[in-house]
Amino acid sequence: MSKIHVGAASLAGLIAIIQSVPTFAQSAPATQPEVSKPYAPEEIIVTAQRRSETLERTPVAVSVLSGAMLQRQAIVTESDLQIATPGLTIRAGYNSNQLNYALRGQSLDAFSDTRPGVLPYFNEVQLDGVGGGSSAFYDLQSVQVLKGPQGTLFGRNSTGGAVLFTSTKPAREFGGYISGRLGDYKLRQFEGALNVPVVSDRILFRVAGFYEKRDGYQLNLFNNKRVGDVDRYGLRGSLHVALSNTISNDLVVDYLHSDGNSLGGLINSLEPTGIVPLIGFTNFANQPLYNFLVNYFTRGAAGCNETTNNCAAAYAAANPKLDPGGLASYLATQKARGPYLIESDGPSKYRGRNIIVSNITAIDVGTDTKVRNIFGYTYLKNGIAGDIDGTPYGIDSNGTGGKNDNTRQYSEELQLVGKALGGKLNYVVGGFYSHETNENLTTSLLFEFAPLTVTTVYNKFTTRDMYAGYGQGTYDLSEATGIAGLGITVGARYTHEKIKFDVLPADTAYLASPAELATYDFHQKKSFGNVSWTLGLQEQVNPNLLIYVASRRSYKNGGYNGIQNPVPGLGPNGGNGYGLETLTDAEVGLKYRGRLGDIPTNFNIALYQNWIKDGQRVAYTLLGSTPAAVTVNIPKSKVTGVEFDGSIRPSRWLTLGGAVNYTDARFTDSMVSIGGGAPVLFGTYPDTPKWSGSVFSEVNVPIHNSISASLRSDVYSQSLFWFASTGNRSPGAHVDGYTLVNFRLGVEDSAAGWSVSAHLKNAFNKVYYAGGIATGELFQFNTVVPGSPRTFFAEARFKF
Repeated sequence: MSKIHVGAASLAGLIAIIQSVPTFAQSAPATQPEVSKPYAPEEIIVTAQRRSETLERTPVAVSVLSGAMLQRQAIVTESDLQIATPGLTIRAGYNSNQLNYALRGQSLDAFSDTRPGVLPYFNEVQLDGVGGGSSAFYDLQSVQVLKGPQGTLFGRNSTGGAVLFTSTKPAREFGGYISGRLGDYKLRQFEGALNVPVVSDRILFRVAGFYEKRDGYQLNLFNNKRVGDVDRYGLRGSLHVALSNTISNDLVVDYLHSDGNSLGGLINSLEPTGIVPLIGFTNFANQPLYNFLVNYFTRGAAGCNETTNNCAAAYAAANPKLDPGGLASYLATQKARGPYLIESDGPSKYRGRNIIVSNITAIDVGTDTKVRNIFGYTYLKNGIAGDIDGTPYGIDSNGTGGKNDNTRQYSEELQLVGKALGGKLNYVVGGFYSHETNENLTTSLLFEFAPLTVTTVYNKFTTRDMYAGYGQGTYDLSEATGIAGLGITVGARYTHEKIKFDVLPADTAYLASPAELATYDFHQKKSFGNVSWTLGLQEQVNPNLLIYVASRRSYKNGGYNGIQNPVPGLGPNGGNGYGLETLTDAEVGLKYRGRLGDIPTNFNIALYQNWIKDGQRVAYTLLGSTPAAVTVNIPKSKVTGVEFDGSIRPSRWLTLGGAVNYTDARFTDSMVSIGGGAPVLFGTYPDTPKWSGSVFSEVNVPIHNSISASLRSDVYSQSLFWFASTGNRSPGAHVDGYTLVNFRLGVEDSAAGWSVSAHLKNAFNKVYYAGGIATGELFQFNTVVPGSPRTFFAEARFKF
């Protein structure tokens, strides 16, 4: 170890301790050793570096869930994925279908119109986001969560990480499976797949599908309807064609059809210092105050008074269901009811239609060289109509028009993957092109207190064209340095992106006054060019231990916020634009897979520091007299973290494991003007709990011949996190920490192919929240979206 230089004495000490422990296959060569199989943890293949390699040999922080693990843990939603992958936060916005991945402090603020900090991919094709944007969790080979900036090898730069969904590939044998789940809230879920070798090993076909229907967890007392209903189905076809011994093509077409509605947000806290005095506006029991406010905001046009034109009395008569004490009184009522009884006057519906096509052609052009062409097409159409304020007062909703996004993307990527220099260099070089369009049509209904109602329609069309060239290689330095297993990784990518932003005729900005129209630009565009890079050293110390150090740089390009009037310029100056975000990181990691004593063990440790320049964040304010979400760039931020996960198998029948993540995310230079006003402090880092972690235990015992029984328990916990960057101005814009416990009991016959299981999620019925909208600094209140209550379901599965 005296020749290893990783820049951390404590890490070197830890390595020395681990090296002293007996390991598998110590006599194997140090450069490419083989790990013994008996009783070792399951070997997992990952593609984090765009080539297949084992998890423990990959110098990238990555969490992996195999298809079997997804099935055993009943991971069928993004929220389930969060529980199985501590450090990954699935944050809800104003309802349960406005979702966002957050990882290592990188996320996407609701209503910011920025690109996600963590991007999902389906079979190597980049998707647009989480809610409605990814394929359903069925018939998957694996889900990989890559942590840290992904700036060189993947389709679009991402600063926080990537989530890779890989569907199960067609196999050479005829077979498949069927499964069914029944549970409370009238859950009915059916899933299956059929694998057909059409022409021996030349043409292989697989078709898979699912159907799910479930009642919502909430009851809306305003209209006595369930909220959070799920009604969706999906169909996926996969075709593998071996055109010759050296040329193959894999085509996957995925369709997802979603209906139902969303779990609604509910009022959770009041902020009396907010700009718009809605605490007073909704308190129509105080008639003089209500009439004064209406007169003030209509500049006297309403003519309200307590004698001849009592607007407060008229509003009360027209809305007999409302609490006359307003938000202050209603908040106490809502808290007493709990999060699953709400009273919301806005509509609630969700509709999604997604088509994803992945076509990958591979051509072997040499012993160790392959050309790959990856064509992708996505058509993601979703519409959400919901109440944003979480009350019956008609403060803020999408109306029946809702928020509608129609996104199309074509991508083309050409790669050369191989080895060179006598096998010492593993490399990937390639080019990437993407053409993406998004049409957004959003209706906004504000202040339905006659005569104040404000109706706004935003209708924008954004076009993004991106070209990129990249290369990355890992060179074996063992011979040159005399340090067996030492390698260096270097990669770079140049990206050029052109963004075009057009305001369409349905947008109410066209109805502005001549003076306002003179300040608008209905057709804006900008271009960005940048170089992202990665540099790392790694050493395969022995057959079981890998250490690595790495530094990377990645970007999120700027753009335009469509939930604003099209005023040219950046957000701090009152414009609808925002600038480039840059992230640079440093990471030290360690991966071990082998034995500690006689116990099969695997664990991973990563320590990292992110430096973020001009981070893209949103704040809520008034632009003139119009409420707006303004996207700005925060000059400097830092995120420091430690991640650990691992498992042990003390006996054949018992597996124990867990993970813990510590993340210290903070703004270090954050005085920024919003919309031309005086600079304000962005004081709370959003979507990033300081602590999160999980533990699990799984017992597997034989019953008779090939029949076995298993019992698994999972515990997940996380600390408080903010859902606003300006929580210092809106102290209620956070959700408290919580702990969830899940259980699974199963019986399986591995020879006959059948299994039955019972699942209990959130076993102790913990009330918790998954996110919210921080409108306190604008509207004097914040809303939160609840997580799932205790649920139960039973599953039967048959493989053939």
